[in-house]
Amino acid sequence: MIAHGADPAVVDEETFSDIVVMYHAGLIGNIGLLEVLGNLTAGQFNKMLPKGKTGYKLRDIIPNTYDYIYPPLSEQDKKTQVNQSLLAFALMSPGAPAILTKGM
Repeated sequence: MIAHGADPAVVDEETFSDIVVMYHAGLIGNIGLLEVLGNLTAGQFNKMLPKGKTGYKLRDIIPNTYDYIYPPLSEQDKKTQVNQSLLAFALMSPGAPAILTKGM
């Protein structure tokens, strides 16, 4: 028997794969706990910083596991993210041309 009460011999491959991912992310990685505690720690450290100092980020608090939680972007994804950010910035302008919203 496995954790959810099914016989492993009759569990389909997709369900088994889902169980394996949940096990690794939940019991080994503790992604949720790392995010919450890392952000709380960064917030506490930032609260104690003198004015004008650069604040801590989650990457500074949990550097070894940050790439596990947030895998690095590919070059194409980086370009897409830059383009989306630029478009969002341009659309915030009160006189932004309507042509910018085409294709969104």
